Amino acid sequence: MKLWYEKGAWATRKARETAASMSPESVRSIAVIRHAAIGDMMVMRPFLIQAREFFPNAAITLSIVNNYAYGAPEDLVDRVHVVHKKKEGKKTSYGERLKDVKALGEHDIIFDMADTSLSGIICLMSKARLKIGFPYRTIKNSLFYDIGILRSDLVPEVETLLHMLYILGAPKKQALDYGYPSYETDREHPYIVYFTTASLGWKCWPQERFADLIARSVAAYPNVEHVVLEGIRDYEKVDALMESLRGYPNVRKVDPMPLEELMPFLGKAQMVVSGDTGIRNMTIAAGTPTVGIFFFTVPYRYLPIDERHRAVFNAEGREPEVEKVLWYMDKLLRG
Repeated sequence: MKLWYEKGAWATRKARETAASMSPESVRSIAVIRHAAIGDMMVMRPFLIQAREFFPNAAITLSIVNNYAYGAPEDLVDRVHVVHKKKEGKKTSYGERLKDVKALGEHDIIFDMADTSLSGIICLMSKARLKIGFPYRTIKNSLFYDIGILRSDLVPEVETLLHMLYILGAPKKQALDYGYPSYETDREHPYIVYFTTASLGWKCWPQERFADLIARSVAAYPNVEHVVLEGIRDYEKVDALMESLRGYPNVRKVDPMPLEELMPFLGKAQMVVSGDTGIRNMTIAAGTPTVGIFFFTVPYRYLPIDERHRAVFNAEGREPEVEKVLWYMDKLLRG
């Protein structure tokens, strides 16, 4: 394999020589390190699907941490390697974690898609012919990797992860494949989904703005059901929001549901409106249009180049106005 770059990546001379001695067909085992929540797991799915195609004879191992196991794409890999940070509610010892790290074993290629202290240790302690990472700090390239991909908050991360394959010669696809069925929008009982919270409080658009948005949406789209999806944590409860909207008969709450039910539910919606959260990334993977509300986190990192998805934000970083969110919703719904 040739390393396909000029100045937009980093590699050692040894990496060039090693890659030249390999072919995609000769690769028998790859490991992918991803220590992240479900939204980031969704972003990784196109990489795993193309890795399976590009390395047709390779077994794929996914390395995760047990506190971020929910939503791990087990359907796309052959083995899941777990580093336990806690067991039975107690922090594991360094010895226990070291034992877990060593269990990853030897591979032809390791892809580090975590860029954490733990993933760096895993790379250092694991044998591989090639180790590929995408650290923000380029000094980490020579410490942990043979090949380093440039990483930017201004490029969709789903694309950045695929760059790890492109540098080895994998073909670039025109459409992202997340490995989910092509869900048909429910035309008989159309609905829009709103998810009002996020993993961190400072990423949440105010509840009163969501209440105003939903009330205006009801007036604009009276023949559509407006569904508020509740989260699993205590701070994600929407009782107060629903109380403020109790005068609207076509607004209802939906309780949290298992992943196997949630994906079709999102996939059949006309649209999902949310902040920077895993639900939005899941919706993108399900193929449903999204309107994402951003004001603190960078919108470009999770905004695929796809007209079905819009990010609403102000250049100054202020919280987007309700009118602006509603305008983007209308633009998508009317095509």
